[in-house]
This record gives sequence, structure tokens and C-alpha cells, in this order.
Amino acid sequence: SKSKEIHPSTRQSTVMVKANKMAPMPDGKYSFLLALLSAHSLVGGYYAATRPEGAGWRFFSWHPMLMMVGMVGMMGAAALTKKRGGYTNTKLHGIMAIVGMVLAGCGLYVIYQNKERMGKSHFTTTHSWTGLAAFGGCILPAIDGLVFLHPDFGIDKENQLYRKVHKYGGRILLILAWTTTLSGLKTMIGD
Repeated sequence: SKSKEIHPSTRQSTVMVKANKMAPMPDGKYSFLLALLSAHSLVGGYYAATRPEGAGWRFFSWHPMLMMVGMVGMMGAAALTKKRGGYTNTKLHGIMAIVGMVLAGCGLYVIYQNKERMGKSHFTTTHSWTGLAAFGGCILPAIDGLVFLHPDFGIDKENQLYRKVHKYGGRILLILAWTTTLSGLKTMIGD
């Protein structure tokens, strides 16, 4: 049987494409960043949940805790896990991001119900609008990831434009989520 010969220019471009890809994140760095992200979301979430000083845990407390763990902890961990590369990490990335969305959705429900109980208006602050944008914005990358990019049944999983939009859109949403948590904390503790 004859083996198919590869043109030298094709071989060179293939090597260049492989060289331009980022290497997977090393285990030690991943573990450190994951621990840091987890501690930040749990400790930060608890801290925000119990502000002002002496308020203790109450129904409202679930809002900052669930939002921090969902949008910062789980979605941040999902992004880190994807950077490790490979099939299993890609699937874990999707699972963690969806769990993060569910937790954040529960946090959104809590703040909505809390405002209803208190007779207050909804979506009156920059914090509330950036939070809604971050949460609502997660819907598109979730659909993109599930329908188009899923490694098992994505209908266009090799499409580089979808991949790039998913990647950079996700980064923008993470920055927006972090900004929202900081503005919420600032509101809770004052200037």
C-alpha cells in the first residue's frame, strides 16, 4: 500500500499551528489557582452574606453566597479547567459552568424574592444591572458550548469563530461578574 505524501508547506504550517497552541496548565498551578478561587468565593461570599457587621445569616445572605460561589467560584474553576485541555476537562468545564449558572440563578431568585418581601423596586443600581447582564450573558456561551462546541455532539465543534467568541465572551463575563461582586461588597460595607 502506498502512503500519502504530505507537501512540505503543509507539514510546516501544521507544525506552526501546533506550536502556537498554549500548553495545558500544569497540575501545581491549576491546584493553587483552584484553591485560591474556591477560598475567595467561599470566604468572600460568607463575608458579604454577613454584612453589615452583626447582621448574621438571613434569607438575603444566600444572594451573595450563591452568586460568589456560582459566578466567581464555579465559573472561574470552569475556565481554569478548560485551560488544562483535553476531552475530560472540556466536559468538566461545561458541567462546572452549568452548575455555576444554576447557583447564580438561585442567587438571583433570592434577591428578587427579598426585594418583593421588602416592597422595594428591582434593578435600581449599577450592581443589579451588571449582575443581571453577567447572569443573562452566560446564557449565550452556554448555548454555544452545549449546541455547537460540545465534544460529543456539538454540531460545529471545529468552528474556530464559535470557539473564539465562546472563549473571549466567557472572559468578558467573568470580568463583569467580578466587577459586580466588588460593587455589591462596596454597597454592603460602604466607602
